[in-house]
Amino acid sequence: MCGGGPSLPPAVDPKAQREQAAAEATASTNAKTSAMRMARRNQSLLASGYQGATGPVTTSTVLAQGKDKLGS
Repeated sequence: MCGGGPSLPPAVDPKAQREQAAAEATASTNAKTSAMRMARRNQSLLASGYQGATGPVTTSTVLAQGKDKLGS
């Protein structure tokens, strides 16, 4: 009966909690954006260095690919 008051958890500063949550959300969003950009960049045929059946593809259009077959 003489133990004083109930043991309460330490007071938490709501402003500090908001700032910490905002910082964590920003870091998470930046990481996700970076991962999406890298994935999108790696999906590009130009970035991935697409290799055809006989080696690297050097032509960029369908017409250029069939040019040697015209007039045969």
